[in-house]
Amino acid sequence: MKYTREKWKLSDNRKWWKTHPFSITCRKAGVYATTIANLPARRTMSPDEMRDNAMLIAAAPDLYEALWGMVTSFHGVDYLEPHMRESMQRAWDALHKAQGK
Repeated sequence: MKYTREKWKLSDNRKWWKTHPFSITCRKAGVYATTIANLPARRTMSPDEMRDNAMLIAAAPDLYEALWGMVTSFHGVDYLEPHMRESMQRAWDALHKAQGK
């Protein structure tokens, strides 16, 4: 995958930007910050829910890499307990979803 490899950071913009209280940014060469995503304010979501969604998005690259490492470490293992097979399938499904498959 070719996502932005720099560390993703949650930015709390509530002090100065009411319409987009949270954003996900990263440092890129030559610029202070690059915006990956802006999360717009919604009446249907509490500020806590918006913040939690933003934190999940900011953690996405780390979660992807950790999950990828986990599932590939089990590649070629002949036997897994049934609950492990189910968990591994969910992990592969999540990785494929992130890859647009």
